Amino acid sequence: MKILHVLAQLPMRTGSGVYYSNLVEGLKAFGHEQAAVFAVQDGFEWGVLPDNRCFPVEFKSEALPFPIAGMSDIMPYDNTVYSSMNVTMLSQWQVAFEGILGMAKTHFQPDVVILHHLWMLTSMGIKIFDEQVKIGVCHNTDLRQGEQNPLMKEMFVEGLDKLDAVFSLSDDQQQRITDVFGIDPAKIVTMGGGFNQNIFYPHTDGRQGGDKIHIVYAAKIERSKGVFELIEAFKEVYRTYPNIHLHIIGTPDETNKRRIDELIGSYDNIELVHITSQQVLAGYMRGKDIYVMPSYFEGLGLIAIESLATGLRVVATEIEALMSLLGEKVNKSGVIEYVKLPRIYNTDKPVEEDVPQFVEDLADKLATQVARVRKGEGFTKEIESQISTHSWAGIAGRINAEILKLL
Repeated sequence: MKILHVLAQLPMRTGSGVYYSNLVEGLKAFGHEQAAVFAVQDGFEWGVLPDNRCFPVEFKSEALPFPIAGMSDIMPYDNTVYSSMNVTMLSQWQVAFEGILGMAKTHFQPDVVILHHLWMLTSMGIKIFDEQVKIGVCHNTDLRQGEQNPLMKEMFVEGLDKLDAVFSLSDDQQQRITDVFGIDPAKIVTMGGGFNQNIFYPHTDGRQGGDKIHIVYAAKIERSKGVFELIEAFKEVYRTYPNIHLHIIGTPDETNKRRIDELIGSYDNIELVHITSQQVLAGYMRGKDIYVMPSYFEGLGLIAIESLATGLRVVATEIEALMSLLGEKVNKSGVIEYVKLPRIYNTDKPVEEDVPQFVEDLADKLATQVARVRKGEGFTKEIESQISTHSWAGIAGRINAEILKLL
């Protein structure tokens, strides 16, 4: 079987990009021929498939003289916001992707096309691959785009009901997919998301922090991710536990860098770290103690699952998709603690009067996990086994079975 994967962004560095890459890696186990369409810029190299099976669309080039259009307004790399694109940019974008999709169809001749994000490129792919089995993957940021940019959706997103199936990250996404994009609920299958077991695994000798307790944050550095509130919460916990250290992994823009620097101030136990690959990230996290995901909005929060797989305790906001995926045993085991979200408007913006209580609750849950690390509490074999079920080996198997069913 020949499977073509299609993504309008970098195939790494974001949750959807990681999902895309892990899916390609996971399906290798079933012997399929695979090819990939994706965006590149600034000399990015992927390396997951051989060059003759890659059809990159190069941004910041003569044909596309602007950065990659990202499904989120702020990405962990230079990006263009969809809603800010003018007529010329949209035309250039469409011409570039139409050409590459046509080339992939002619040269690779796929049997199945997996189109990531229910947005403009998926609509384009549905028209071009008229005779192939077509599967859409919803990453939640596409739902947000559809809700926040209804005019763009009306003009450029059509025909999604012609998809043969749609994979959702969680059960609670399904009704929203139908409401926003008019897709038959019978076509929507929950697949969830998982970690790459070849990259994310615990340190063989347990925690490596010595007397210090190491706390990690790795995501976009912007307000919607709650990173600024995390720093405030960390300072609160530091008053009780002065041996804690916070590692903020990310690449902020100039505005957010100034904000981070102001918040860090004279604290020498808070550091900003720049990491660009999953392999390096996993190695950096291995042997650390706690991962914090204080986001106001997440499609799934895959990094929380990757952190658990690497042996870190987790503090996360109450992201329904994550809670549903991990299940009751893990949720009540103490390896993960959930923080109640403040009231949210416009998808990912907190009501300001709720933020002080959110910071207090975040500090409380963080302190709880710090105390558990100090006591030397580990993961039970049962919980480790539960977490292992969310590896990409298992998810790729379910996706492969669904593809075979569609064929």
